Amino acid sequence: MGASRLRAALSLGIAGALSLFAALLAHEILTFGSSGHGIIGRVTCPDWPCPTLSVITVGLVFKGIGAGLALACLGALLPHAPARLWGAGLLWVLQYLWGLVGIASGYRDQFGPDWHWWQPFAVLMWDPVTTPALLIVGLLACLGLDRLMAGPARPS
Repeated sequence: MGASRLRAALSLGIAGALSLFAALLAHEILTFGSSGHGIIGRVTCPDWPCPTLSVITVGLVFKGIGAGLALACLGALLPHAPARLWGAGLLWVLQYLWGLVGIASGYRDQFGPDWHWWQPFAVLMWDPVTTPALLIVGLLACLGLDRLMAGPARPS
């Protein structure tokens, strides 16, 4: 792998991981609060893995790492191509939305067997202002950080 591809992979991977983690954590805090709350209500269980913010934060770190690896692969495949911007944006948006669906689906047992796969997300995670606003801010942060870290494009 050439230096150009490595730099493109690292910049997109790091930008994607950091921005996705920040957007999902901000969504979590803005939607549910920062202390004493799990996803569904007040937390009364003292033992790990009670769904406290610290446990959720650790999960989001791993989500960010996974997304960063996927985006790094894309960055290595498309170091300077115009499709890089669109591919990275689409992959980031899918990771963000699927992250929210995944968090809500972790609490599917609370809803009974007659719920569809998307209903916990609609009830717990969707907010008509917060969800799209953080999607846009996070996506712009990802693409902006990538551009900042990648530096000027150099011919191969």
